[in-house]
Amino acid sequence: MKRAIPFRLLGAFALAVAVSLLAHPAAAEEKSLLSADGTLYQVHSGLAADLGVAGADLAPDDYVIEWAARRQDGSVRVGIVPGTQDYNVKRNLDLAFDEASQSLLLLWKEEVTPLSVLRLGILRDGEWTTSLLLPNLGFSSAFNPQMRLSHTTVRWNDSDGRPVTHNRTILSIVWWEESQYALARYAPIFLDEDGFDLSKIAVYDLPLLVGPSGPTTYGDTPSAAYLFPSLHSDGPAGAILASFADLHSKKNVVVRITFPADLGTPGEGNVTWMRRHIPIVGVVGESPLAPTAPVRVASMGTTIGSSYRPTFHWRDGNRLLYTRYDGREWASPKAIPLDETMSYERALALVVSMATSN
Repeated sequence: MKRAIPFRLLGAFALAVAVSLLAHPAAAEEKSLLSADGTLYQVHSGLAADLGVAGADLAPDDYVIEWAARRQDGSVRVGIVPGTQDYNVKRNLDLAFDEASQSLLLLWKEEVTPLSVLRLGILRDGEWTTSLLLPNLGFSSAFNPQMRLSHTTVRWNDSDGRPVTHNRTILSIVWWEESQYALARYAPIFLDEDGFDLSKIAVYDLPLLVGPSGPTTYGDTPSAAYLFPSLHSDGPAGAILASFADLHSKKNVVVRITFPADLGTPGEGNVTWMRRHIPIVGVVGESPLAPTAPVRVASMGTTIGSSYRPTFHWRDGNRLLYTRYDGREWASPKAIPLDETMSYERALALVVSMATSN
């Protein structure tokens, strides 16, 4: 990029600028995250002109991702994420924070004709590092990437046979991809082992992890029924749930993903050690594809209940709609009207509470 905006503690004027960024209405997309220490992070993507950052080093038609962090002591840091200044549209922003390494993680999608790619950024010790994660080696399109952090404890024996315990941090990423086939894909990143070298990252086709797969067809299936795979936490042991559509089997599937925990002795002769990064996947829920989903929406959320049954929810103007699989069939969509007494956030909390308790 033409210019890197350095970290710095801002004075009163810069603080006002950063606070304006934290509430900027003109950004194409924005995402916020509150870390456990009370730091508020926010990122905006859009044209430099719309974000108000165009100048000598940023052309008005440059697409960038701008970030800000406000700490509890009132200090604020702002800047442009390095490597994001170009003509590619940035969408589907997602944030996570790893307390163990005090790292902010940023995931986004870029449209690079004739394909789309996923990128990851990590803010650690005051510096950004960004890397490219290609959805596929060929020409492909990625949709609706999502990530989730999990933490597990693994055990092995050192060279003297003494037990070693290690807390492992895993960043799971899921997205929908259209290339040779149309399917959900999954990539686990072991942050404390892989660092940020994405050349080591394995990418899996989720349908192939649970059974045979093959050609996929959309037919009359509404795009909202398959285009939004999702990730969820499943208990304190670090297991991850993935909900996705399998267009080959015409099912919506919920799987539980874990990784080996007892690794034996490190070495190439130990099969368990060699498989320590390979996911262990089991199906915990299946349903037909949701026939009552809308034909097309900009965003679809999924909540997984205690019985691993999914509930889809989406916004339609001044209504929040949802449909739930009850174990036999998908219910017809229900609506919560939104007005001055029922905000979107309140309605969503009600739907999530209903879905998780069933």
